[in-house]
Amino acid sequence: MGSDDSESEEQEERRERRGQKREREERNDKEDRDRDRDRDRDRDRDRERGGQGAGALRNFTGAMAASVASAARPERTGERSAGAPGGAGYGEAPAKGRGKQAILPPPRKTLDRSRTCPFLLRIFRKIGEHHGIQAFTERGKEPVHDELQVYAWPDVTLRELADLIKDVAPEARDPKVKLAFNLIYPDKTGKNVSTNLGTVTCARRGPDDDKALSSSKFQTGDLLDLAILK
Repeated sequence: MGSDDSESEEQEERRERRGQKREREERNDKEDRDRDRDRDRDRDRDRERGGQGAGALRNFTGAMAASVASAARPERTGERSAGAPGGAGYGEAPAKGRGKQAILPPPRKTLDRSRTCPFLLRIFRKIGEHHGIQAFTERGKEPVHDELQVYAWPDVTLRELADLIKDVAPEARDPKVKLAFNLIYPDKTGKNVSTNLGTVTCARRGPDDDKALSSSKFQTGDLLDLAILK
């Protein structure tokens, strides 16, 4: 009897182990199937995304090609670009008596001055003439006795600068005065060079009034050499 009971217990243990093994195998099989299903779903989703991305790329490429082709196509006489101002269009032959058609400058980017901090602009004035580049050959040895300091934004125009200068320099308030601006900036070698920005007449408007510093080579830290011409 003792031997039979022992064999029965061993058989029961073997059955339990086989049952546990079967359960593990079934569980592993289920996990494998789940992983395969998730992998297939991810692959299908990636394939769909790839197809959408390729479609978007084709659309973008097509639009760019059309834009380039449109830009490269010469406009016929009498044809005006979309958004061009009224009157004679770009590419249109000038009307008789009007001479050559003027080429309009590109529109200037609008700067939100309420959200942009102004910078300190150093201006060195001289009555009758400019100081000349020789006065700015060494940094820190500028003619500070002739210096004016104003706060401005990169898109400040020469007319706006003239108004600021008149507030701090009485000699610039004469209606007959002309203010000639030169930009002083370092070249690639670090040597200061000078270039003309324009001239503003106090009493009347002129072609240089709306010129902005940002339309020149100006960068924050550059200087202005101002000639007050009477």
